[in-house]
Amino acid sequence: MIPRRRFRPVHLLREATQSALHKRLSGAPTSGMRTDFTCHGQPVIFLHNPKTGGNSLGTLLGVKRLSHTWASERLSPQSWHSHFSIVVVRDPFERFLSGYFSHILRPDMNGLVKHYGPQIKSISPSDYLSVLAANPKYGGHQTLWTDYPSVTKPRADLVLKLEASHTWDTALEAAGIDMKGRRLTHDNKSARGAVDPQAHLKLSDRAFDDLRGDVARYFRHDYTTFGYPIPKVA
Repeated sequence: MIPRRRFRPVHLLREATQSALHKRLSGAPTSGMRTDFTCHGQPVIFLHNPKTGGNSLGTLLGVKRLSHTWASERLSPQSWHSHFSIVVVRDPFERFLSGYFSHILRPDMNGLVKHYGPQIKSISPSDYLSVLAANPKYGGHQTLWTDYPSVTKPRADLVLKLEASHTWDTALEAAGIDMKGRRLTHDNKSARGAVDPQAHLKLSDRAFDDLRGDVARYFRHDYTTFGYPIPKVA
């Protein structure tokens, strides 16, 4: 069962709303997007899609402090078109599991705990999917980070896949980014590691297939958009 979301005092909510509105009106990339690089004369920005190896790529690109803000939430059309944008995507089910292990099973403070209280740490994987639907910045549809409402540039300039991280250095240079001799390291590796997720979650074959099916239905557009095979479940 999902705990009730905590509500902030009215004055803090008002301040947060005004701050968010100001940021949207300014339309410029945040410090959590800006990198050290340019591509064909355009500043390069990195849009951090959660649970896709963003810490490693952000470090490589020189991003000072990553955020999960997506382009349409922050950038003006002028900023979107005048910057070279990079996003990483991942197999939706693997990304979902990584989020559940990190946000729910790992015993640390995160934004969901602040919103819902410590009870959030006891929710099931199915409930976590509902939490993501209500709080997409923690791992909603990946097109939130890759896409922008623009006819001339509807998608980020470079969309990388986590599964092909061994090719990122080459892909960045092929896109026209001089990497200045920097090479990718792997920061903040998943705590899940080589753990069998089904065994760790203590789910039967049927329950695990049901979860995979629920995730596939919710993230179907991500599967088809980024060329990931949709799982076949009973």
